[in-house]
Amino acid sequence: MKQFLRYQVSGSVLIFWVLVFYYGNSAANLSELVFCMQSNLSGIKVITGLASAIPIGVILHQFSVLIKNCVIAKIWSEFDDFPKKGVILKLNYDTKEKSSQYCLERISNLNSFYYVRFDNGFLSPFVAWFVVFLFLGRSIHYMWWISAVIIGVITISYIPKIYYEIKKYNDILASS
Repeated sequence: MKQFLRYQVSGSVLIFWVLVFYYGNSAANLSELVFCMQSNLSGIKVITGLASAIPIGVILHQFSVLIKNCVIAKIWSEFDDFPKKGVILKLNYDTKEKSSQYCLERISNLNSFYYVRFDNGFLSPFVAWFVVFLFLGRSIHYMWWISAVIIGVITISYIPKIYYEIKKYNDILASS
């Protein structure tokens, strides 16, 4: 269930940024953007957008997994999804199974936090820009691009903290 919610959110955020970049090319402020969206979006378009959010979120998440495992994990090994051999062997003989299980659940949750931040803070605005600017050929008002960058920086700035938490839980698992 957690994954479906994450896919829905990621897909919705991507659709949001596509709409902001697409309709925001002539809107210099938020009220103009809202007015432009209201006058151009009908109920059926909104329903179609919501229905397509999960499949879009799944595709977006697959890109995120690929980037995480092929790029980020090379920089920070704690983000590697491949099971660590020493941890698996230790868990088979661990007398502190509850402690180990807690650490593994925390690592799983922290990975989910990573994906939510990366998908929504970086990947969604970037893919939306890519689609609107390169595929649809629409210019993007600088204010919306700067807003996306600021929101993205704020959103992904927590990723190093997630890395250090995962590292700490891995250290606990390795020492038990």
